[in-house]
Amino acid sequence: MDQPRCPACGSRQHYLLSDNRRQCAVCRKKYSVGNHRGRLSPQSLQQLARSFWRLVPASAAAAEQGLNSKTLQRYYDLLRRAVTEASERDAIRQFGAAAMHPAPFHESAADRGVGREPQPLFCVMQRGGRVSLLCAGEEAAGGPSAGTGSGEIAGWIYARDRRTLCSLDLDGIHLLPAGGSKEGAVATSFWTYAKKGLVRYHGGFRKNFRLFVREMEFRFNNQDEDAAVTFLLEILQRDRI
Repeated sequence: MDQPRCPACGSRQHYLLSDNRRQCAVCRKKYSVGNHRGRLSPQSLQQLARSFWRLVPASAAAAEQGLNSKTLQRYYDLLRRAVTEASERDAIRQFGAAAMHPAPFHESAADRGVGREPQPLFCVMQRGGRVSLLCAGEEAAGGPSAGTGSGEIAGWIYARDRRTLCSLDLDGIHLLPAGGSKEGAVATSFWTYAKKGLVRYHGGFRKNFRLFVREMEFRFNNQDEDAAVTFLLEILQRDRI
C-alpha cells in the first residue's frame, strides 16, 4: 500500500504522532491523512463555533467536548483564516485592494508629533459604523494600494517603534484617529474593543497578529451572537482541516 505524501513537500517518509497525525521526516510538516470533515457531528461543530465566538480557550472547549485540544486549536485557526480571507475579499471589493500605502500615516504622524519612528500596521476605514482594516507599512508600500472608495479613513493602528513592532507588545500599539471627526470616534471605539479582546489571549495573538486583529474586526462588525455563530458554522461545514 502506498504511504501518504506530505502535503508540503511530497515526501512519503513520516513519523506517527500520538494524536494520530503524521510528521514529515523531511520538512517536519504535521498533517492528517484522509478526509476528516465528518469526524465532528453537526452538534459538535455548532458547539465549537459558539465556543470560539465566546472566546472559550481551545483547551477548555476541547475538555467540554471530549476532543483533543490540538484539534480544537486547528479549528480555531481555520476560523480565523477564513474570517481574514472574507474580510480581505470585502476590502478589495470596496476599496480596490486590501492594503493602504503608509504615506498618509507618516504625514499625519509627523504633523501630530507621534514618536520618532512609528510603524503603521493597519489603516482603519469606516463605513456606516462598521470598520474595514487595510494592511499598512512596508508590505503595502510595494503593492497595489486601496483608494477610499465608499469609506473614509478613520485612523491608523501603529506600533510605537520598531522594537514594539517586533515584540507586538499591546502597550506599545496605539491608534492615531482621524483628527476630530466622527470617523475617528468609530476607530477609537474599535481599537478599544479589539485590545480588550486581544488581552484575553494572553499573548497568543503574537503568533499571527494579522489573523487575530482580523478576528477582532469580524467581532466588532458582527456583534449579534446568533448571526455570527451561523456564519462561523457555515465555515466549519464547508472547509476541511
